[in-house]
Amino acid sequence: MKRSVWLGIGLTAVLAILVAGAFTVVRLLTAQNNPDVPAGAQVFEDVYDDGSGNPVTVQTVILPAPELPTNEDGVGGVFLRQEDNSYFVGTGSTSVSIQVENGETSTAVDHSGPEVEVVVTGDTLFYEDITKVSFESSESKEQTVQQEVRQVDPPADFTKGASMMVWGERRGDRIVATVVIFAEDR
Repeated sequence: MKRSVWLGIGLTAVLAILVAGAFTVVRLLTAQNNPDVPAGAQVFEDVYDDGSGNPVTVQTVILPAPELPTNEDGVGGVFLRQEDNSYFVGTGSTSVSIQVENGETSTAVDHSGPEVEVVVTGDTLFYEDITKVSFESSESKEQTVQQEVRQVDPPADFTKGASMMVWGERRGDRIVATVVIFAEDR
């Protein structure tokens, strides 16, 4: 009996968070596992409240920008932390949960794959993803967008949970990066 009460309370709490619109999850799915998605594309799913108390999922496919490598396998995921000239990226299925409470923002990051160390050098090219994407309010529950990027100097800091894609020479759980693309405001 106690277990069912706790389960009911837990489900009610989750539903309350969705209804309040305070919980948005963006998951970067590995496009390689979906044969309907072009090679190199990124797939995002956003879950939000449509105003009626029902969660709605919108899937967005982002086709890679022509400036990005096509002849190498890349590693994608979410930025976890930086140590000296290394960035640590969580891979696999990822989720980023951002909550704002009393003006304070907290970010929780989760990933199912291994953590990869990305070593950057003076020769590493950095691109910022400037693609304009609206995850909410899509008439259809699927949309396809062409990625837009601009070359930038290496950023001093990244926001925890920023989306990253890296190409370079892989050595175990480490990549010496030739190209890094990032998006911090998705």
